Amino acid sequence: MRGGSAMRTPLDRCLACCLTIALVASPATARAQIAGAQYCSSDVFNDNPPIEGANPIDRMHPLLGRARYAEQVRNEQWTEALRGLRSDAMQAFVAAGVAPAHQLTFLAQLDSVLDVLPRLPPTGAGDARARFVADSVRSIRFQPAQGVSSYQLFRRAERIDIAGLGADQAKALCWSALSADLALFRLAKPLELESLARLARLNTSWANYRSYGYTRQPLELLLTPGSVHDSLPRAGQWLIGHLSLGLQVSGASADSLTTDDAAVIELGRLWYRSNYTQYAGASAVVGLPARNVIGYGAMVHVARGLRGGMLFHRSNGRTTRSFIMSTDLYGMLERSKRSVEEGLAIARGLVVLPSRDGK
Repeated sequence: MRGGSAMRTPLDRCLACCLTIALVASPATARAQIAGAQYCSSDVFNDNPPIEGANPIDRMHPLLGRARYAEQVRNEQWTEALRGLRSDAMQAFVAAGVAPAHQLTFLAQLDSVLDVLPRLPPTGAGDARARFVADSVRSIRFQPAQGVSSYQLFRRAERIDIAGLGADQAKALCWSALSADLALFRLAKPLELESLARLARLNTSWANYRSYGYTRQPLELLLTPGSVHDSLPRAGQWLIGHLSLGLQVSGASADSLTTDDAAVIELGRLWYRSNYTQYAGASAVVGLPARNVIGYGAMVHVARGLRGGMLFHRSNGRTTRSFIMSTDLYGMLERSKRSVEEGLAIARGLVVLPSRDGK
C-alpha cells in the first residue's frame, strides 16, 4: 500500500541503507584486483616499457630482461645469463627496499639453479637432460602463482607473498622472477618431446603399480607415507601389519591333509621389478586360523600372485607345522569391485532397465 513506506521500523531503514551501500560499492569491489596482479600476471607481457633511462627496478621488466640477455640465451650460455639477471635483481631489490628475508629467499632459488647448471647434460643427451632439467633445475620454479588474495612466488614453504608490499617491491620481485622464468623456459623448450616421452613412461609405471602392485593398507600408509615429489613409485614397499586371506594345509601324509582358512598378518618387505609389473620379497607372518591355535612363521613372495610359506603351531607340548598360502585381500576386493562395475556397465548397455513405476 502507498503509505507503507512511512510504517518502516528503524531496523528496516538500517537494512535498506546497508543494501544501498553494498550495491554502490559492489562495482568497485568487482573491479579491484588481487595484490600484485598488475606486476605478477602474464599481462605484463602486453606492456611497452621504455628502454632508455630505465631505473634498476624498471630494468627488471621481463621484456627488457629478455632483450638484454637474448644473445647469451641464444648461445645457450645459461650460467652467464642467470648470473647477469641475479646481479640486476640485487640492484632492483636495493632500490625498491625489498626486505632482506625476501631477498634471501629469492636468491636461494636462483643460486640453487646456478649451482646445478655446471652438471647440465649436453644438448642431445635426450632423456638424461630432460630428467635433470625437471628434477634438479626445476625450470618452472619462477612462475608467480595467483593465491586467494595476492600473488605468491615459489610454491613451497619458503614462498614470498606479495600482499602488503609496495609497488616497487612487488615490481622488483615479480619482474625478476618472470625474467628468470623466461631464460629457464628457453632452456627447457627443446626438451618438450623428451619430456612428453618421459611423462608417458612415468604414466605407464604408475598404471602398472596401480594394477599389479601389492596393496598398501591404512597402517602402512600412515607409517610409510609417500611424497608428492615422487616421480615414480618407490622401488621397495614395507609390509607392516598387512592383512591377507590365507589357507593352511597340514597333515603328515597325502591321505591326512586338512585345510583351514586363516587370516595372515605380515611384516616384511617387497621389491618391484619389470617396470612394477612384478615383485618379490619376504615377510614374517602370524596366522590366525578359524580353528586351532595361532601360528608363527615366514612367507616368501616369489612373484606377483605367487606366495607361500610355513607356519609353526605350539599346542599341548608339541609343535606342528603347516603350509600357508595367501592372497592380497584389499587388492582382491578392489579387483572384484571393478569386475562387478564393468559387468554392470555392460548389462546396462544391453538391457533397458525398468523404471520404478514398472514402465
